[in-house]
Amino acid sequence: MEKIFFFLENFTVFEKVEIDVCKGVNVFIGENGTGKTHLLKALYCMGKRNKSRHFDKADAEDNEIHSYIDDLNIDFRSYFGIDNLVRYGSNTHQGSVKMGVFESIFIPAKEMLTHSKGFPEMAVKYGKDMPFDITLIEIINIARRWKLAEIPDIAKSIVPILEKIMQGVVVVENDEFFIQREEGKTHFAVEAEGIKKFGLLWQLLMNESITPNCVLFWDEPEANINPKLIPVLVEIILELSRQGVQLFIATHDYIFAKYLEIKMQESDDVQFHALYKNGGGVEAQTCDNFRELKENSLITAFDTLMDEVIGRNMGD
Repeated sequence: MEKIFFFLENFTVFEKVEIDVCKGVNVFIGENGTGKTHLLKALYCMGKRNKSRHFDKADAEDNEIHSYIDDLNIDFRSYFGIDNLVRYGSNTHQGSVKMGVFESIFIPAKEMLTHSKGFPEMAVKYGKDMPFDITLIEIINIARRWKLAEIPDIAKSIVPILEKIMQGVVVVENDEFFIQREEGKTHFAVEAEGIKKFGLLWQLLMNESITPNCVLFWDEPEANINPKLIPVLVEIILELSRQGVQLFIATHDYIFAKYLEIKMQESDDVQFHALYKNGGGVEAQTCDNFRELKENSLITAFDTLMDEVIGRNMGD
């Protein structure tokens, strides 16, 4: 079987690490400061830069995005340019190549559609003087695209679930987001954070930003989601994978990771990756099952909680 990997060297907290990944769902766990989000953003931005280099007639939005990538916060030119510190390939290092062109989308942990009115335009005007990561700006532009009148094939089993959770659909008016229900429409600013997250996913499916063979990078998808909806979210993620979407997910949530392990079928392609500090850098362990990760900060925290609960009950 083809081995897919990416290799990072001298990149933020990573001195040198190679991580095997699958074509389905890749779940990254680890304590704060172990580079989970950095890793997702590195791969995402590599794909975006390569896309602009492969097409001579890149659109204006792409040109603006890549100028931001060069200027904002991290020197992406040195990380993702000629030094090629991040590589993505197959089989062995001898066969490693620069990451190819692929359609990708990054969903940040921070909800941004509430701030959609005028925010991307301000970013264009003020550029690097705005202290915002490019992914926060780009998700607004992507979500504001026109949506289809009919549900795309990839979303036919997912969109009805999202509409049931929201009890409505997403509408965009004058670059602002609302949820339309029978009783009227509600601005995203006053919606529950969890509802907005499902609303964003609905919009990205309906405007064909998420399509088969694309790569979805999702930072903390479980954030602000009611625990009873976590298994629903997991089923949606697995269905996206079955429809041909490759996913890279960073999470801090034991319940979310455990549900993925429980609900995945034998035919599903899922891998769990633990990032952990070792000496001066961060290393990685990869397993097909969440419970088999030895450096599992989520299980350690859960076990500590259970020990305290048992100890208190015995004390009573």
